[in-house]
Amino acid sequence: MDVSNEDTLVEAMQRTSTASPAPRLEHIDSKAMNRGPRFTSKPVTPEYLAQLAAGIELIFTDYAHQEEMRAKWLQKHFRTTDEGDKFVHLTAILEHPNISSMKPEASQVLLQQALHNHPSTIIEISQNGYYVRRIPSSYPPTFLPENSFEVVDDDGLRFWDQRTIYIEPHLRNLCQTPAKVAHWLQAHGQLRPKWLPLQAVHMLWNSCAFVVLSGSVIHDDIWSKWRAAEKPENWKIMTKVEHSKRTAEYVALLEKQNIKGMRKSQLDDSKLPAIARPAVFPIDVEIVPTEYLAAPKDKRKRRKRKGAKSSLPTNNTETNLPVQEAEDDEPSRKRRA
Repeated sequence: MDVSNEDTLVEAMQRTSTASPAPRLEHIDSKAMNRGPRFTSKPVTPEYLAQLAAGIELIFTDYAHQEEMRAKWLQKHFRTTDEGDKFVHLTAILEHPNISSMKPEASQVLLQQALHNHPSTIIEISQNGYYVRRIPSSYPPTFLPENSFEVVDDDGLRFWDQRTIYIEPHLRNLCQTPAKVAHWLQAHGQLRPKWLPLQAVHMLWNSCAFVVLSGSVIHDDIWSKWRAAEKPENWKIMTKVEHSKRTAEYVALLEKQNIKGMRKSQLDDSKLPAIARPAVFPIDVEIVPTEYLAAPKDKRKRRKRKGAKSSLPTNNTETNLPVQEAEDDEPSRKRRA
């Protein structure tokens, strides 16, 4: 090979770079880098602490001390300390449905803060701050009979049914959290002093519940004056007696119309909690089907196939009875005030 050709080849190889090309920079969105977690917890607000306090108070009410299931819970968790008996530790309070249903999740520190910021007239906290109980001098109150669930008036109306109201709040899922219902009614309901404290909250569906008050609501003049204020705003409220009457009228109307799909089996009221059982009506009250439901509209007739005969009626509107179903289901129509 010619020497000049070798020199040319070496020179060309020296000019050739063997280094890898510079890496390509990718565009990174600064907003994406600063984005937080997908799910964030709700902040602890003064309203949240007030709701916790309302939920704790519901655990120690007069109703809770005499209603079977609630009283069993209390008896199971009562503890004796140097300050006395019938104390309940905060760890047990955190497990109670009134508190465990709250978001964000409560803690012992938050319970202590709630009781400190919103002192109760019926609850006291131990000196070490980890036990609470009903103030001994506040139970039983003077108005409470010894066996309140066995007491009825001259019309046969039960003691606690005289003090129970039916509610449909402005928020669809508010009834899932009894503490929120109790707090909202006390804060925005302009309740009469004799109706406080609230005794119990029992959810019927996600959007409606029974609420037990301390005072009677069967006096028409007092009840009508309170409802005239329409507080809380956008709430549907009626007495339990009125709700039971409307429910009975609704069922009677369905039986009269004999609507297809009507359930044949009826719930045994004796198996329901006392608060969920229908109220007893006075003897002179007659249940008559009320035509407050819109008459079912006739559906357009389907074209019949040639050679086919059908004996099915054209009007087959279905209406569900107001009976208890799965927790997430709701009735298609409610009795409203």
